[in-house]
Amino acid sequence: MHYSGESGDKPGILWMNAAFLIVTPLLAITLAPLYIANYGIHWAEPTAFVVLWFLTGMGITAGYHRMFSHRAWWAPKPVRYAMLILGAATWQNSVIAWSASHRYHHQHTDTEDDPYNIQKGFLWAHMLWVMVEGKRHDDFDSAPDLKKDPLCQWQHDNYMLISTAFNVLIPLGLGLMTGRVWGMLLWAGLIRVVVLHHLTFFINSLAHMWGSRPWAADESARDNGVLAVLTLGEGYHNFHHTFPGDYRNGYRWYQFDPTKWFIWTLSKLGLAEDLRRSAIDHRLRRRWKRMREEYAAQMDEWSESMRQRVESAEERLEEALETMKARRSEWSRKAEKVQEQAREDLRAARIEAEEQAIEAFERWREIVEEQGELEPARV
Repeated sequence: MHYSGESGDKPGILWMNAAFLIVTPLLAITLAPLYIANYGIHWAEPTAFVVLWFLTGMGITAGYHRMFSHRAWWAPKPVRYAMLILGAATWQNSVIAWSASHRYHHQHTDTEDDPYNIQKGFLWAHMLWVMVEGKRHDDFDSAPDLKKDPLCQWQHDNYMLISTAFNVLIPLGLGLMTGRVWGMLLWAGLIRVVVLHHLTFFINSLAHMWGSRPWAADESARDNGVLAVLTLGEGYHNFHHTFPGDYRNGYRWYQFDPTKWFIWTLSKLGLAEDLRRSAIDHRLRRRWKRMREEYAAQMDEWSESMRQRVESAEERLEEALETMKARRSEWSRKAEKVQEQAREDLRAARIEAEEQAIEAFERWREIVEEQGELEPARV
């Protein structure tokens, strides 16, 4: 049965999904203390858990999410193959199914067509949507490119075999190597899968409820540094929804985002390419718009002279942003076609325009914060 959302239509329960998501945490909660009480913890078990959690987590964050869903970066075939296997090992469905749902989430955030719509509550966004047949169940029309990709189609067709083989054979092999078979099946298998499930689910639930919205206030996605630590960098969710094509979620170098560091490292090794970034002028415009929204009510109470100062600063900022846009466009058109010195001149002009735009933004921010009561915010 497929849920169409029409009156009188009731969504069906996906019993296999429901059983898996209910039984696995119960098994982990029950078996872990029993095993530890009887056999203790060998250092290899939590080590295997952490290593496999990181690797399979990258299969989701770097692979399923940033590469396949958003094309924020790309990689040679062997790396894509590895990402698909690691992604399958999380038991979060095939890359085609996962990416199709995620693309619908971005296209229809906070509406009835959003598969994990937070407006239906925490539990729905967190996991119930996986257990109940929704409007977009088995609708992969948002991922035509992935359906045409032979590697993705291979993984989709063999998803259960790949995920089962990985989650049984890898922990079993580690157990045989260390003499802790049951411990490895528990730590590197069951506990890892359960933990990774719910940390991933936090992005659909908590990241739409808890945090700040410095980039866009018209949807529920939020930035949250705590969630970034728990989810390999996926917690800067307001930024991600504003700039989904950026391979970084924490766009500043110091923001905790192991996934961006992983992708960047692969690029330095020649194993990743086409790393896409949001343009600085786009970020400046978005922050300017967002901060202006925050200050709008206060601006009505400012003096005429103060409003004139703000308007003058905004004119300078607008001019700087237009110049910056033109320099960036010129760099894109000509950088590959000119001699080295001319390319350096283009680069210098682009950087100078960027610095002037940032300076103009900071000047505008300083002026409004002289009167405003909001916390300082930087682009």
